[in-house]
Amino acid sequence: MRLSEIFGNGYGSFRRFFLLLAKAKLPYLWLLGDIVASVVIIRIGVSTTEYSAELFAGNVGLTAVVLPFLFYTLLSMALGCVSGAVGALCSARIDRNLRRVLWTKIVRLPLSFYESSEPKELLSRITTDVSSISTLIMQVFLPILTGGYSAFAILGRISSYDSKLMLSLLAVLPVNLVIVFIVGRMRFGVNDLVNRRRAQLTGAVAERAGSMMLVKSTGTEGKAFTAGEQKMKGLYGAAIANNWVAQLSVPVYAIAGALEVIVIILVGRGFYADGSLSLPQWIAYYGFAIQLTSLLSSYCGYWAAFKGAQGSTDRVSRIMDLAEEAAKTGRGAENLSGDIRLEHVDFSFGEKELFRDLSITIPAGKITAIVGPSGSGKTTLINLIDRLYPLQGGSIRIGSDDVSEFALQSYRRALGYVTQESVMYAGTLRENLLQGLEREISEEELDAACAAVGILDFVRSRPEGYDVLVGEAGASLSGGQRQRFAVARALLKKPDYLLLDEATAAMDIDGKAGVWSSIRRLMAGKTVIYVAHDAQTIANADYLVVLRSGAVEAAGSREEILTSNTYCREMMEKGGEEQDDEA
Repeated sequence: MRLSEIFGNGYGSFRRFFLLLAKAKLPYLWLLGDIVASVVIIRIGVSTTEYSAELFAGNVGLTAVVLPFLFYTLLSMALGCVSGAVGALCSARIDRNLRRVLWTKIVRLPLSFYESSEPKELLSRITTDVSSISTLIMQVFLPILTGGYSAFAILGRISSYDSKLMLSLLAVLPVNLVIVFIVGRMRFGVNDLVNRRRAQLTGAVAERAGSMMLVKSTGTEGKAFTAGEQKMKGLYGAAIANNWVAQLSVPVYAIAGALEVIVIILVGRGFYADGSLSLPQWIAYYGFAIQLTSLLSSYCGYWAAFKGAQGSTDRVSRIMDLAEEAAKTGRGAENLSGDIRLEHVDFSFGEKELFRDLSITIPAGKITAIVGPSGSGKTTLINLIDRLYPLQGGSIRIGSDDVSEFALQSYRRALGYVTQESVMYAGTLRENLLQGLEREISEEELDAACAAVGILDFVRSRPEGYDVLVGEAGASLSGGQRQRFAVARALLKKPDYLLLDEATAAMDIDGKAGVWSSIRRLMAGKTVIYVAHDAQTIANADYLVVLRSGAVEAAGSREEILTSNTYCREMMEKGGEEQDDEA
């Protein structure tokens, strides 16, 4: 474990923290109530200390000392219970609000964020890091404010005994400050290291648990175990380092505190000996001095806690600082019509250029297949049309309209898009089919859409019908069934433009034929664009666009391209041979 990991250089500042809080919609009224309760408890505590000193000095008058002492003690306990309940409520509300704001931000970030980040580590951002921030607010920043007021009240009362006594106390209190910065920096580093190692473990376990089919089928249980064990060892090492730093800081603080107590007693004894303090005042002074010493030690802990949580704050703040997609900026896209034209489009993945000055016209009202070798940009082309990535140059138009002028949310809802993964959520079939639909969908419409893709019999075979649970990521369904439901979901939108990225790849030959027959019937006169990878899907196209190395190799009617383009002709011939072999 390197020292740079423990000391954790390069993290954020107070400014980043307070900017984050400004976005978090904190429960300010509840926080104010907690502060007010703490102030009242502090004032009561000052009085309780003085009555305690009277008792220790032998003054036991019932009405003058004993009853007021009991009253203030019980009142302080009652207010402490109220303050604890309010504090717990504030902490829960801060967690809720921060998670809501962070999750809202995450879902509004562009797709490139998820491709350059590890989505599974976002679990730790939303859980562990947010809890660290709320703890920082409730157990560090608020106590700093109330502790400052407590110190002011105590010093004011000591000053009323003798101003020189207050100054003498101030001179001996800051002994602990000598070590606080080093210890605080180390606590920051190891706490942040623990959080980072925990996030890595969460990501590794979640990834392999979600891919157990692959692990089992390839017999790589040992590798899966080793990958998880390495992350566990990393977390264990960070936890041990954190424990050592925490334990070693305790005796250091204890020694410094003991030295302070000795000096405090000697200072107070001197003032009492020369008659500057009465016996009750000397006892009260000692009580107040111990409270201040404890308060200063707490401030040392606050600094260490702040440094420990600074990494969490920095990670969450960096996400909050990212630019969101402007989902609602622009005009509505209710009436899209016309050809899709990519004009001089430039696009790169990082430093890897994919398209340079790419121009294509995809005719309206036809079924267009995008074909080409792997890596030629077929899926990326579909994604650019759906505006999942911003262009680096050029424009995309539908009819005469530049699609960038449309509100992103409205534009995407106007298109139907079935991705390669055919994503489904844990829940019911009905919930998955209605995903993204704003209008009411009748049972008859659901039946019609499922019948169109050949899956209605499956739905009716289930006692729960559309309310059957599909499992996490649709685990109870086959790949072909998930694709059928994904196509049905797109057809329920009744889009004028339908995008399909190998949306029938997992279906058998008859299933593909039935789905494409329905697509051709339901999308008659509308525009369909799909990524094709075999002869059967190419046969469904009216128009072909052939991509190779990010450039258009050929474009035209299916008959024309199959005659003139070697790549498509070979694909059709190979597909015909495969179908003959299956027959």
